[in-house]
Amino acid sequence: MNRKWNWAGAFPQSCTDDVRVVTLLLPRRLFRTVTWGTIDVMFFGESLIFPSRLYLNEVKEEKMQTLTDRQRWILYCMYTRHHDGYIREKYVQRLKQEQAKADWVLLYLIELTGEYVREILERIEPMLQTWSEEQLRTFAAANDLYLQRVERRIISYWDVYQRTTYPVLWDSTYVGFRIAQFYRTYRAHS
Repeated sequence: MNRKWNWAGAFPQSCTDDVRVVTLLLPRRLFRTVTWGTIDVMFFGESLIFPSRLYLNEVKEEKMQTLTDRQRWILYCMYTRHHDGYIREKYVQRLKQEQAKADWVLLYLIELTGEYVREILERIEPMLQTWSEEQLRTFAAANDLYLQRVERRIISYWDVYQRTTYPVLWDSTYVGFRIAQFYRTYRAHS
């Protein structure tokens, strides 16, 4: 467990200055865990590490309005790691509404697709289409094991939470399976 998280390592180096600005706005938690667990992924040649879960209150809206688009997207990505599923969904929706086009945004969305909240998966599915085929092939080639892990998690959470509603494995009516098939397509062509 981490008492303090280094967010600079959770985004590409090109975002370092913006990450510093955003982290100054994050609420402080004294003597309590802020993050839990880590996720390691290669992102177009850079090794990134971000937390599995974030335990912080939300930044006040008036403070968010002082940020640039890119800084807001960084903040929203941070909150996609929040321990509360409603908060994760809220910030996915904000990324969608603002049409956040930075390629690193999709990295955070991909991680969320390996989780159990179907409503979040439904919001993310159309957002995955914003990457070019070349970007997806490059990402898949560098992160084959990572995408396999996400796929296994999709299946595992389907088994626990969705199997009653969607009883057939790989039934394309279940959004998680459509997303996993999307990843498989690019893994096969990388």
